[in-house]
Amino acid sequence: MHQQLPPEQLDRLICLEARIHKKSKEEIIQEQYLQTEKNKQNDENDNNQPNTDSNKKHEDLKCSNQSEISPDNIVISQVMSPVHKKTNYVTKNSQQKKKKKTKETQQKDITQYLQAQKKQLKVTKGEQKLIEYTIQDSPFKNKTTLPNDHAIEQQLKDKHNKIVIQEIRIKELETLNCELKETISTLTDQQSKMQEVLKLLAIDNEKLKKQQIQIQIKNNRFRLGEFNLQREKINVIDVWIEGQEIKDAKEQAKNLENLKQDLENKKKNPKNKDETEIRAINVKLNFIAKEEQQIQEKIDRLETEKILHIKHMKRLYEEEHARFTKNNDYPLIGSRYQILSLLGKGGFSEVYKAFDLQEFKEVACKIHQLNSNWSDHAKQNYIRHAIRENGVHKELNHQNIVKLYDSVEIDKTSFCTVLELCDGPDLSYYIKKYKSFPEKEAKLLISQIISAIKYLNNHKNKIIHYDLKPQNILFHQNDLKISDFGLCKVLEDDNSKLQLTSQGVGTYWYLPPECFHMGDQPPSISSKVDIWSIGVIFFEMLFGQKPFGQGLSQEKILKEQIIIKSQTVTFPQKPIISNECKEFIRGCLAYNQVDRLDVHQAFNHPYFLKKQY
Repeated sequence: MHQQLPPEQLDRLICLEARIHKKSKEEIIQEQYLQTEKNKQNDENDNNQPNTDSNKKHEDLKCSNQSEISPDNIVISQVMSPVHKKTNYVTKNSQQKKKKKTKETQQKDITQYLQAQKKQLKVTKGEQKLIEYTIQDSPFKNKTTLPNDHAIEQQLKDKHNKIVIQEIRIKELETLNCELKETISTLTDQQSKMQEVLKLLAIDNEKLKKQQIQIQIKNNRFRLGEFNLQREKINVIDVWIEGQEIKDAKEQAKNLENLKQDLENKKKNPKNKDETEIRAINVKLNFIAKEEQQIQEKIDRLETEKILHIKHMKRLYEEEHARFTKNNDYPLIGSRYQILSLLGKGGFSEVYKAFDLQEFKEVACKIHQLNSNWSDHAKQNYIRHAIRENGVHKELNHQNIVKLYDSVEIDKTSFCTVLELCDGPDLSYYIKKYKSFPEKEAKLLISQIISAIKYLNNHKNKIIHYDLKPQNILFHQNDLKISDFGLCKVLEDDNSKLQLTSQGVGTYWYLPPECFHMGDQPPSISSKVDIWSIGVIFFEMLFGQKPFGQGLSQEKILKEQIIIKSQTVTFPQKPIISNECKEFIRGCLAYNQVDRLDVHQAFNHPYFLKKQY
């Protein structure tokens, strides 16, 4: 049956049988050849065999010879005639010769058949893989019998159809992939163009704001004043020249004060003790008091404007000498952050307002710059502090702490940290502007700072900010946020204290006495350092002045040991604050660490738990 098939199908069928029976193609072909020869011989025997009784007896005798030898068989063999024996012997001998010849012929025929099959059947590698694939997935692979030709042909057609469908699907996916790539490329180009437009708009908007501030400064110089350079011996210093409007207001206040003094003198020593004249003097004094109040309000308003005026002047001056804005270059940092303007400048860093071209929002970029004049030790120390600040800050997530978004390397001597941009100024600006806060408002704001310090204290490694001051507390959407972790201390291994090895750093007005103690061993500090700072800030918000060292420089505070000598806190008579508020401030400003409130005691203090009406 197999030989009637086309050569390709026959070879595939042979491969299928070899796969099923785990044999080689040659073994399968040999078995098929032997089976074919055996079938031919059987057919010839069936055709030559007559239907006689002697043949039937011969078959019975043959069957009896193949069975086990028994006594009956022995008897039968003994009674057989000599003629029959001779015939039997001759037949047996001829059969052995014929069998021997048949074996030789079969071996020769098999060899010829294999050679013919090899020449006739040539299968390509692709067809061979298809045959193997067909065999693996064939539903007949676990059966010992082979399928018929129609089943194999149908199976091959199904596989071929599947392959065609898969090829069509692959072409569809390739086409879709090309379309997606083109779409992505188009969107990328559009995004680049959009970012370029946003970049230019942000720069133009910042230039416009800068021009408005410059015009405002120019107009306010006459009204509010300006800095002039004056020589003092061998030094040249900036001297503030008061503006004309402020001068006039102060002159009016002075004239009213003189007039008031004259009227008071007349009232005390009248020429004639006429009640009508005394009443007239009292009326004039009342009018003068009202005018004095109005003039004082005007002076306060002008002083507030002067503070903002001086701030703008200093910022423009610093911007003209800053690294990224002195030439109006407006660089792009990290291919993402467009520098716009200078926000502030510290001793070792500059903070710029920038626009994030990927997130489409304004951010603050703090540029850390190594000084080329520093020693290698100083550079390594600064890098270590900056890396530590970055590592500590990026793990923090609290609503009253400025968020750290990203860090970008600029060059070998500088890098940038990207921070949350707060929309308002710092707390020091409002203290200067309003002089003091009402207790209710100050209490609400200071509670936010305590909440942030509590979060730092509950961190997996307790963190001491160590540099809490109004300049590092920023307003953002009417809330306060703590910034600048450059001097922070980390308490590891569940320790509650650590040795202060960096004495002399920080802002002295806001540091507790233990930070100034000198001895053989460095002093031990804890998170109560921040509690002392909170007490100083709260006092300053309420009274418009610092509790210790008001009006003194840091050098004088250190030289005269002002903080070390500050055993108790004294409250001004005005404005009047509650006794609970005074008690809380005393707890924060306790001289000894043992007596001072800790973070949790401050957060859960009865003063903050008391309901306000």
